[in-house]
Amino acid sequence: MSSSILVENEQKRLSLSLPWLCCFALFTAWQVGVFSYSGAALAVTGRLPLGIDAENLTPLISLGYVFSIIWMLVFPARIVWAERIMAGTALLSTLALYLPLSRGTTAAFFLIQLFCCCVMIGFETAIIVGLFSEASAVKHLLVAYGLIFIPAALMQAEFFAVPYWVFQHFNAAALVLQLLFYWKLPAGVWPRYAQAKSPLSCPKRLFAGLFALCFLGNIVFSFGISAAEGVAHGVFVFYVSSSAFAISGYALLRRLGLSPLRYASISVMVSVAGFILAIVALYIPALALLSCVLLGPGTAVCILIPYYGVVMTKRYPSRLIAPLIIGISFAASVLLLAWLIEAFRANTTLLYTLYLAIAVAMAVLYLALEPYLLYSFRGRPLISDEEIAGIARTEAPLSDRQRNLIAGAFDRLSVKELAIAELLMQGFKYEVICARLGISKNTAYWYRRQLFDKLQIGSLQELFALAEKRGQGEAAYTAPENRRE
Repeated sequence: MSSSILVENEQKRLSLSLPWLCCFALFTAWQVGVFSYSGAALAVTGRLPLGIDAENLTPLISLGYVFSIIWMLVFPARIVWAERIMAGTALLSTLALYLPLSRGTTAAFFLIQLFCCCVMIGFETAIIVGLFSEASAVKHLLVAYGLIFIPAALMQAEFFAVPYWVFQHFNAAALVLQLLFYWKLPAGVWPRYAQAKSPLSCPKRLFAGLFALCFLGNIVFSFGISAAEGVAHGVFVFYVSSSAFAISGYALLRRLGLSPLRYASISVMVSVAGFILAIVALYIPALALLSCVLLGPGTAVCILIPYYGVVMTKRYPSRLIAPLIIGISFAASVLLLAWLIEAFRANTTLLYTLYLAIAVAMAVLYLALEPYLLYSFRGRPLISDEEIAGIARTEAPLSDRQRNLIAGAFDRLSVKELAIAELLMQGFKYEVICARLGISKNTAYWYRRQLFDKLQIGSLQELFALAEKRGQGEAAYTAPENRRE
């Protein structure tokens, strides 16, 4: 990653401590409480003592999502300020609920809070994608979210009643802490986006796959919640399981030095097993809670979606990434889920089978994308974008610097073979590779055969495996002056 815009953006990313990340993650517990108490959740009866018809909330929720998408497209550098305003407005509307107002006025303030909540869903994603370092993003999405899932579970009031005043106090405290966090963020720092004539190239196939993964991840999470809501104490168990899986997964990643993407692939497999068990539980009710335990880890794929946005922004910083993620989330978790619930409400077995089919499709897609994701996240390319752009039709020898960066088998490759290997692992199609290197498709195929022969491999999967071994070798080496005593 040597392009100036990518380097500049990486230098702007923030590393934040866990307490501050927990303040930020309180948004999720507040969001769960707002939706649960408004009666907007699919199978949760509204517990708020207000005359609010849940069916009429969909336009308001839609308006919140659309507003956040438009703001992110038009005023991306003002998102931190917008988040401060929305959190402050939500806090004032929460405090207004303490006043002895009329029933209609109180309901109006609650609806303002709900609107702010929907808008802030988009802004939360944009902040993670645009400003968080990889380490902070992982810590936030797994550890901070994992901790905050506990109050989200308690908010369901499935084991004991949660009075309205508890919900009210929690909302106020959560919004105060969120507001403190937003004021801590630098309002004048934001990444630069690639322009139309930028020398950077967007790996479209990889991006399309990642957006498809975002779509399926939202569906699996929403389907998991939907299935859990049909089980006594299911939502509580779902959130507790999600919390345990997220926190223990982070500890395991740190201990073994694994990529979070490995953890996500495990969560996909576990959630598939959960959907299978949910279908079986329709006929063997004793297995219902166990299915909720297995469905909980499926949240990892959904909560890691902003992390996928981080890798996309690192490869090609576009202003469309965060808005597309939120638009996909809205389409998947609000519109599609609501339609499916209505369409198949009378046939639970068919509905759950559809959930399972989509979860399996997600698993297949994830396994196909995982090598590209792992390579992109490692952030140690075989050859830089500037060096690829400078490659002419004539073959150039590798520089000493390049040879020092390339371990083992890769030092056998010429500079063009090295460039083709790099672009293939970034997910570019051959048409793009040929355009960037100024060669024909047949020539590109010839170079690919040459590099495969030199590396003694027969597939792209084996090329990824070699690159991963190279990455592990670099990670294992620590210069003596950097080693801990």
